[in-house]
Amino acid sequence: MANNFQRREIGKGIYFSRITDPRFKLNLISVRFLAPVSEEAAPENAVVSRIITKACSKYPSFAALNNKLSALYAARIDAHVSKVGDAQSIGITVSCIDNKYALENEKVNEEATDILISCLFDPLLENGVFPEKTVSLEKQSLIDDIEAELNDKQVYASQRAAEVMYRDEPAAIRSLGNAEQVKRITPESAYNAYKRLLNNCRIEIICVGCSDFESSRKKLTEAFARLERKEIFACGSKASPLKNSVAEVTDRLAVAQSKMVLGFKTDCENIPALQMMSAIYGGTTTSKLFMNVREKLSLCYYCWSSINRTKGSLSVSIGVENENIEKAKNEILAQLEAMKNGDFSDEDIEYARMYRRNHLKTFNDSLASLEAWYFTGIYNDDIKAPEEAVVDDDKVTREQIIQAARSVKLDTVYILTSEEEK
Repeated sequence: MANNFQRREIGKGIYFSRITDPRFKLNLISVRFLAPVSEEAAPENAVVSRIITKACSKYPSFAALNNKLSALYAARIDAHVSKVGDAQSIGITVSCIDNKYALENEKVNEEATDILISCLFDPLLENGVFPEKTVSLEKQSLIDDIEAELNDKQVYASQRAAEVMYRDEPAAIRSLGNAEQVKRITPESAYNAYKRLLNNCRIEIICVGCSDFESSRKKLTEAFARLERKEIFACGSKASPLKNSVAEVTDRLAVAQSKMVLGFKTDCENIPALQMMSAIYGGTTTSKLFMNVREKLSLCYYCWSSINRTKGSLSVSIGVENENIEKAKNEILAQLEAMKNGDFSDEDIEYARMYRRNHLKTFNDSLASLEAWYFTGIYNDDIKAPEEAVVDDDKVTREQIIQAARSVKLDTVYILTSEEEK
């Protein structure tokens, strides 16, 4: 496999992966906790990730921690929370320059690993739980981020569409929860959530950069060995079943431009063919949706399709004027029928290959994107380098693309439009 990918289990439900690439001068160490998505735990986990990356017992303030990171040639420690299928990923990452580029032979990678371990295993506590002031500040920060998502109507429409498309499934729950749930978090509940992350979650440690990460592996293995891990949460995902009838939901808010999301379900197991189909259908500026719905008929402002391989779904998102909603929906479905009938050219296939090839190359452009690529592969049990995915795309045939299109069936129609006139 390219990028010298290696993976091993270093503890109960704890996995260590490394991708060594000499093109980078930096190193990144990511620790991801995988937890089942739930309305109560999702915001607690998100708050915890923010708390433990702001301070620890060794560096008991944000200023002290930041000063130490700055001294390590502007090293960084960050938290990130996302949803992958029916699971929530709570990630803590540290990034730094490699030791060979330190001016005075400092062991930067080792020190950065020590900081990560301190934040994970020795957080700043007050009376045995997280400090009340810290919890309050991070709760407000999380609420601000949730409200920012709600104010972005394109993001809001995507989230609401997901709630409808995956109704009664964990994937319907927002990765950050909602503001009311965040307000109910206490220092005690946040600390209990922190203990659950360490003791009950599947843990994926992914290291990317020019280092061999052997010293980091030893330090992290020793640190995690101190945990008493017993029951490990199951965090797999199931493909979302097709509804018996199409779910149609309309929300009305004060918006200048309507949004529409069409959600489709698919049981296609040929992921490269499905990705190629989506690229031809609505994934590029030469796609059928872009060229027909947007350019030729001027029915929308933007229009694209995307695949959620973990849940077996395809979504089409558009920005549209109120009077064009029905026309746009009909044309989107008509273009899908054209795909099913093989109404696309060899040139369309080649454009899609070129787009996919260039898109896959971008994952090698940064440590974070390469870490995210391999995490997705690990979660879906389909580990391959981006270069290998390019080879898979090149093998996809016209007939396989048609079969992938025929597997796509309408499941959900979500519309966000303006308030009715009184």
